[in-house]
Amino acid sequence: MSNRSKQNASKGPDKGAFPLDHFHECDNEAKQYNQCIQKHENMPKRCRKYQVDYLQCRMNNGLMEKEDLSKLGLGPETSWESEEQEKQFLFDKINKMKSKAMEEVQRKSEQTNKQE
Repeated sequence: MSNRSKQNASKGPDKGAFPLDHFHECDNEAKQYNQCIQKHENMPKRCRKYQVDYLQCRMNNGLMEKEDLSKLGLGPETSWESEEQEKQFLFDKINKMKSKAMEEVQRKSEQTNKQE
């Protein structure tokens, strides 16, 4: 029976427990963050202030261990500008691919018309 309990043992999260907010102590911060995310088309770097506010609230209310925000991926190098640039780059790339595809369709259509 001890062998079976060893097999069923699960590994906890790397940072320890992350209890639920049963008393809704950080609901306002969570709501503001979610509204920001929706407003900015799911670009979390634009909502960094609300991320920080939410995590600070959880730390201040004992819902998670106090941790340096840079260890949580919220260092000073985090900015939404780089995310916006990446979004624009991908948008431009998609438009170029679309343009090339349209040119290819046009070319094949012309070839088909010449063969007939």
